[in-house]
Amino acid sequence: MSLPGDLDGGKGLINISVIDDDRAALEMIQKCVVEAVDGREGVSAAGYERPEDFFEEQNRRKCHILISDIDMPGMNGLETAKRAKEINPRVFIIFVTAHMEFAIEGYRMDAFQYVLKSELAGRLPGILQKLMDMLEKDRKDYCFIGTRSNRKKVRCDDIIWIRKEKNAKYVTYVLENECCTERASLEGVVERLDQRAFMIVERGCAVNLRHVMRLTDCGLYLSNQDTVTISRARMAGVKERLHRLWGEEEW
Repeated sequence: MSLPGDLDGGKGLINISVIDDDRAALEMIQKCVVEAVDGREGVSAAGYERPEDFFEEQNRRKCHILISDIDMPGMNGLETAKRAKEINPRVFIIFVTAHMEFAIEGYRMDAFQYVLKSELAGRLPGILQKLMDMLEKDRKDYCFIGTRSNRKKVRCDDIIWIRKEKNAKYVTYVLENECCTERASLEGVVERLDQRAFMIVERGCAVNLRHVMRLTDCGLYLSNQDTVTISRARMAGVKERLHRLWGEEEW
């Protein structure tokens, strides 16, 4: 069962799930979630009165933040959190409870936070905002390369440059000690990476400007000792971006 006013149709980049067998408490937590999101894009929220309903949806909706009551009939919150972490070890758990004695059990489960129901309005929105900031930063720092069946997670800063041969269907990511390939357009790859750092410098070649060690009239010398040329049409833009980047960061 989705929460009333389900955010972003359940297809967001950050999925928040709430489990509480008390419908009134579920609605109260929902209000806190809506306050925390406050117009942030790419977030979905769904609520469940039974843990079993939550797990039925995990194949199609990966949970990133789980807010769960502890004291529930049948499968309690501690058991629910343990199973959720087996499915996704990186899920963040927030326990809510009306009973102070459950707080210690929450810490034993390595929960990110526990919140007393009497303190929901004052504490939960801030906790959620901090978690969403962490998740969004993680997505900006990392990217996935490859196919659905063979994907590799890499730090964006570890990508030195990207090349694509003429008429080729695959791009090649050049890292310090390896190369990875992916079927994609060069323009599409650069668009999904950090727009401030990555730039197409000639047909079939994009560079992580943070790995540029020297700029000459002919091209760029990179941190792995590779060299790439710059098209005449793009030279002025490359120089402008590099001067701006070098002026803002310590090298």
